[in-house]
Amino acid sequence: MLSEIDVRNYALIDQLSLRFGNGFNVLTGETGAGKSLVIDCVGLVIGGRASSESVRAGCDSAIVEAVFDISALPDVEALVADQGIDPEPDGTLIITREVSRRGRSRCRVNGRVVTLSALSAIGERLVDIYGQHEYQSLARPSRHLGLLDAFGGAELERAGASLRTLYEEWRQCEEELADLRANARERAQRADLLSFQANEIESARLEADEDTRLAAELTILSNAESLHAAIARAYGLIYESPYPDASSARDMLGEALEELDDASHIDTSLASLGERMSELCDQAGEIARALREYRDSIEFNPERLAEVEERLSVIAFLKRKYGDSLADVIEHGQRAREELESMTGADKRIGELERLSAELSEELGTRASEISEMRCKIAARLEEDISRELRDLSMPHAVFRVDMRSKKDGAEIMIDGAPARVGPDGIDDVEFLFSANPGEEPRPLVRIASGGEMSRVMLAIKSVLAVADDIPTMIFDEVDAGIGGEASIAVASKLAGIGRVRQVLAVTHLPQIAAVADNHYAVSKAEHGKRTEVTVGKLEADDRVTEIARMLAGEAPSSVSVAHA
Repeated sequence: MLSEIDVRNYALIDQLSLRFGNGFNVLTGETGAGKSLVIDCVGLVIGGRASSESVRAGCDSAIVEAVFDISALPDVEALVADQGIDPEPDGTLIITREVSRRGRSRCRVNGRVVTLSALSAIGERLVDIYGQHEYQSLARPSRHLGLLDAFGGAELERAGASLRTLYEEWRQCEEELADLRANARERAQRADLLSFQANEIESARLEADEDTRLAAELTILSNAESLHAAIARAYGLIYESPYPDASSARDMLGEALEELDDASHIDTSLASLGERMSELCDQAGEIARALREYRDSIEFNPERLAEVEERLSVIAFLKRKYGDSLADVIEHGQRAREELESMTGADKRIGELERLSAELSEELGTRASEISEMRCKIAARLEEDISRELRDLSMPHAVFRVDMRSKKDGAEIMIDGAPARVGPDGIDDVEFLFSANPGEEPRPLVRIASGGEMSRVMLAIKSVLAVADDIPTMIFDEVDAGIGGEASIAVASKLAGIGRVRQVLAVTHLPQIAAVADNHYAVSKAEHGKRTEVTVGKLEADDRVTEIARMLAGEAPSSVSVAHA
């Protein structure tokens, strides 16, 4: 409940402090006195749009502070606690909104700075404001499904939330499936390319550093004859002299060893040189044997030469296509195979998604149909309740109808073998229809020409929904627009009735409405010095009678209007 509001430097308000009571509260005053400014201040403090133009001329900022009692609102207490804010022990919640001349806004809840979105989330659970703009909003068909579901209560709310979750899961499944299907042709072309590349590389059976080894072998095979001749000459120089009557290297080393051996008998210090010479002779023999074996292993093999040349040609071809090195080629083949396998996984994923989509679609259709049946029953109750409210509002022949139709827009699914359109809220389009006079077909609310009829229709809707709504404070700005006479008495009675279950604050021009209020506040505008200022005061006893008399007479009250009041 809204307990108190304090305003400083807002528009034409210099300083204002108001305490509101339970039940039905009214604001009255001359046309242009500034009654709606109080409503604007409440809207600002619960998260409404802030403008630098609302700051009083000559001031740096405007401040609005509202005090709420949330002791009987556990859901609001939980919401506040989620923001890290501790409510007062007595359930008091203080909201402050400051707007600077530059248009900047600062929000506080119980002294703690919060974001505007956090303030709005709290504010929308505290106050419901209905002015002419909100009446127009309620007339739009896009609002009607939500209002019908709100009237349905917790069971329909839970079913709707479950349906929205299911719809989102199905939608995401369909989106992924559509993406995979849309890319099927490109994926098939890519798969063909990857398959060819992977097979081409894998069929070559490449080995790491194979090209280096083959290049060395090619050099040997290409120079086999000259290599054989060189090795043969080297071997011959060791074992055979190339010149007639000359000794071979091995023979000369042997002779040198004999000479050293003889000399070592004379000088024993030469023995070590003799040993080294002996080792040199042995090494020469080993080298000669190795040369002979190598010489004998050399093959003049044109077939092997052709094989190596062909293999190196294949490797060079693959390197031109897939990489600068053999390692790059092998890696490319591995990547191609891995991507190909993942694409095969995409085809598998399509199958999985198709099965999942079919299951979700079937469940979605079942639940949407169940909710549609629930809405049909609730729509009948809503029609009856609002029609009764309209009769109470001096519209005895009024007809209110809930027109439920199959949804025209949305995704298509099959329900019981027939196509149907579905959205996150189900398969229904809902529009409220109204007829004020007998013999007239009910028409959409947006086509109601009379402002008085529109005001009463909206009041009837809010009266019925107030039972299902748990927002503690309802504000009506000029709910009496376009009505008078007997209808005004009916509207007054209806507002007073809502005031018995909710706190109601209404701006009115009608004395019939002001007369039944539990609390009456008068708004006035006057000049102080060279400045205009709006003030609001609570009326008691004689002052209240005088104000109602003014409203009756439309001028300074006379003794007759006072008596009537």
